[in-house]
Amino acid sequence: MKSRKGKILIALVFLGLIAGVERLSHHLTDGFSYPNISSSLPYQPHFDVETKKGDLETLKVALSQPYRYLESGSQSFVFISDDGEFVIKFFKHKRWRINPFYKHLSLPSRFAKRRSRWIEKKKETVAATFGSCKAAYTEFRDETGVIFVHLNKTPLFQKTLNIKDKLGFKQRIPLEKVEFVVQRKAIPTNAYLLQLKEEGKTLEAKKALQELFAFTEMRAKKGYSDKDPHLIHNFGFLGGKAVEIDIGGFHKDPKKDLTYFYSKEVKKIRRKLLPWIDANYSELKDFVSDELFPEQ
Repeated sequence: MKSRKGKILIALVFLGLIAGVERLSHHLTDGFSYPNISSSLPYQPHFDVETKKGDLETLKVALSQPYRYLESGSQSFVFISDDGEFVIKFFKHKRWRINPFYKHLSLPSRFAKRRSRWIEKKKETVAATFGSCKAAYTEFRDETGVIFVHLNKTPLFQKTLNIKDKLGFKQRIPLEKVEFVVQRKAIPTNAYLLQLKEEGKTLEAKKALQELFAFTEMRAKKGYSDKDPHLIHNFGFLGGKAVEIDIGGFHKDPKKDLTYFYSKEVKKIRRKLLPWIDANYSELKDFVSDELFPEQ
């Protein structure tokens, strides 16, 4: 009996060590690995995107150099090019996968229905994310800096990209086998505004905020809403022009028209913007409250 208990204890300790190593590895790498950006998604013709000739030329430059790890977003792992001009975003497919064991596990009817709804929700999330990335190029190319979207695996796209992960280890990614987006690297809004503040360019900072809001208004007029309209975290500036960095939130919903934008989304934008202004650029507080959002 003691021997059996000892074996069970050793097994539990061993499993605990494995779990601990896995957690440590995830922490050190932010969870990035080739398997985690790979998918078994089938070819979907509605996600094919025709790339402009000029962008194809730019893409050659973008993919002719190595990339290094930059950050982990909610939907993708982001890497920056060696020259600092581009970012490539690989989707976090691990978040959208169902464990095969759970997927095929025999369950009581009630739990099987929950599993089906969960699986369907993940499929809808993938479709919404891919649809948003497609719109970022086809509808808002100039406002996002996106130059290429690869939402279907394409055997003809033979290119291996050299990258360095968060730990500095080199990896080679066969781009024809994964879905990704290439985007020009923008200066995040917070860094852009703080630089203007340091230079005493308050007027330029006000114009920057006006431009950011004008973009959200233009987007709404095209029929698109944003599930997370955060002007500080999800936007930036490219060549002095406001762009949306986070391209996973473009959603076309007939219910979320201009009335919804002015009555609901503008309030969200203000609510997310003001705390940062209060803490980092208080000189703009009155401008934001009285001029940018006068009726809020």
